[in-house]
This record gives sequence, structure tokens and C-alpha cells, in this order.
Amino acid sequence: MSSEPIQWYNSRKVRRKQRGAAMYISRVILKNIRGFADLQFDLTRAGGSYAGWTVFTGDNGSGKSSLLKAIAVGLTGRDTARSLQPSFHGWIRDGADDEAAIQLEIVRVIDDDATSESGRNPSSRFPVKLTLTNGGKEPTLQATIPPGKPRNYATPERTIWSPDATGWFSCGYGPFRRVFGASPEATRQMVAPTTERFVTMFQEAASLAEVDQWLRNLKHKELENRAAEREQLALLLEILRDDLLPNQITVDRVDSDGLWLKDRNGVQLAWSEMSDGYRAALALIADIIRHLVSVYGVEGLADRGTDGRIFIRRSGVVLIDEVDAHLHPEWQREIGFWLKRHFPNIQFLVTTHSPIICQAADPNGLFVLPEPGSDVAPRALTKEEYEKVIASRPDTILLTPAFGLHASRPSDHD
Repeated sequence: MSSEPIQWYNSRKVRRKQRGAAMYISRVILKNIRGFADLQFDLTRAGGSYAGWTVFTGDNGSGKSSLLKAIAVGLTGRDTARSLQPSFHGWIRDGADDEAAIQLEIVRVIDDDATSESGRNPSSRFPVKLTLTNGGKEPTLQATIPPGKPRNYATPERTIWSPDATGWFSCGYGPFRRVFGASPEATRQMVAPTTERFVTMFQEAASLAEVDQWLRNLKHKELENRAAEREQLALLLEILRDDLLPNQITVDRVDSDGLWLKDRNGVQLAWSEMSDGYRAALALIADIIRHLVSVYGVEGLADRGTDGRIFIRRSGVVLIDEVDAHLHPEWQREIGFWLKRHFPNIQFLVTTHSPIICQAADPNGLFVLPEPGSDVAPRALTKEEYEKVIASRPDTILLTPAFGLHASRPSDHD
């Protein structure tokens, strides 16, 4: 670490007076959305916490991606959601007799999150609700006043849905987390406020190219002796160098060509020469930090534990679809634990087909979606089922309700 003072670390005494949490989701309720007639998930941990690793499993077509997209729509609000998802055709469940709605319960920590205007502060816990209604060729999407709220209820517009409110951090990523290449339409959304934090979740043609540009800009401004950018780059590189990459590969540097890795033999690899797994993981983590810096600034963003290792203090919600994509099983085993160590106050909501990913889940952090067409309701795994997943080998986990296989080996068809 450089001997020059780094503000995000050396102002520790000032920062520890602040609370280290922000926004979380305590409940997710979907009524007649896509394949879900009635999904109700309580995401509260034992003791009332929310941060950590929450995993949604299920067969192909069970609705894992739909669930994360619906949560993203609830987090961003009607106007931003329309930019991300221009058409909601097919979002209302076929044959639905009651309303189709997305409802989240948001938990606020006052020290980090502020409203966009003066007036009465929202309570520490409040619901947000969006209703979909069939109308002509395209369903309408409207903010709805939840039951029991006054007619002038406008908390989401002043908080999580407002571009002017501070805090309320959230972002989301689809399974296609490319660093380069994007369609013109996706490129426009990749640089737009709020939508850029979720665009890969909704558009396969989007990429994380803004990360590459951000890194190059940081290096350029560091060379101009710009203190803020120097601190951001130092923070990012230290996190990425802290036992993230397997096979003794390390992050070497950032220069005008972007990010470089170095293997155990000293061979250097540029972004364009890396495997999909390295590119996707590095871009994802760098992008999360980029958005955290944008929302909170670099001062007070990070701290060190008693072991001297760096971690991000700030909190919020991060959605990752198919978090295991492109990752070797060894990396799948470690990625959840690594993210929890370095982002201990983030609420990660992830989907996966990998039993190894599930082993990082926290208590009340494993949920299963039934196979398509099933009458079984989506549910959380019981305490006993959860403990079996955490303690078992991958082949045994596949036989638990988290995955529902009847056998871990193919049947003999001869």
C-alpha cells in the first residue's frame, strides 16, 4: 500500500461514528406476475439482519430471472422500469382473476439514506407497490398505494425511485456480463442514470464497457495527480488483489489499455486476452464499486477489519442472475464467501444452477422455485434442509429440495 495518505482508510475515527448500513429488502411479494400466482418471500435473517448471500434455485423455466427482474422493477420504479423493459407484454399471468402486482418492503437506515425533498422522513420500513393492468396491446404499469397508507402516500417517489435522493443503493446484473460489445440502444442505457445499474439484467446486448472506460479515466486522472481518482483506483486495486483470482493469478495494474493481470510465471494478460470467467468476475466487482462510489463517494466507503484486510462499509442490494456463469467449480465455491467478506453490508440476491454456490448462503438464505407448471408454491428451505445443503457434498446437495434431483448419476438406459 502506498505511504501517501488514503482518505478512505486514514479517516477511520470519523467514519466509525457513522452507521454502516443503507437500504435492504425485507419482503418480496409477487401476485400474478409471469409464472407466479402468489410468491411471498421473507428475506429477514435471524436477529433481524438482511445482508449476506441469498440464493434462489429452480429448474430452467421456473422463473429465477423473472423474479430478479421483478425485484429490479420494484427497486427502480415505473419510469425507469419502462426504460429497461419497454414492453410488459406477457408479464401478467395467464388466467389471472386478481390484480397483478410487484410489492417490496424496504428497510431504511436513517444515517445513510435521505429523501429528495424536505418534509417528514419516511419510516424505517415501508412498502412499495407497482400494479400491472391489461390495456389494449400493452399492459400499463402504475405505482399503487399499498393498503393502509394515506392518499398522499409518496414515499417511493421521494426515496428509492427518486434520482435526487441520496443513498438507496441497488444494482443488478444479468447472466451475460461482457466487458466489450453492445448494441446502440443498449449503449444509450449503459450511460443513463439508474438504468445503467441494471441494463445487463434486461438486455442481452448490453455490456459492462463503462467499467473499462472508468478504469482508464481513473488512471489518466491519477497521472494528473487528482486525489479523488487516485484514492478510487487504490481502493479498487487493493480489493481486486485480495485473494479474488484463482490459480495464483493477480491483478497487475491499470494503464491506458485498461486492466492487466499477471500469472504465476509473470506473464501479463490484458482484458481482451482474459477468459470469460476472469473478465466477467472482474468487471462485475469493479462495476459494483464504481456504482457505490457514484452513490456515496469514496470517503467513508471502505475500512479495514481487525485482520487488516479491506472491506466496503456501505450497503444496499445487488442482484446477480446466474452468478455461477463462466466460473470454474473451484471459483464457484469461493465467490460467495469472498463477496460477503469484502461487502459485508450488501444484500446479495442471486440465482444459480450450481449446488456449490448455495453453500455460501446465510440462514434463511435459500429459496426454491418449483418446476414449470407445478402447483407447488415457491418457498424457503427449512432450517434442516438449509443445514444439509451447507454441510453436504455437491452430489448430495443436488438431491435436496434446493435442486430436487432423484439421483446424482444418469440412469442406465441400456
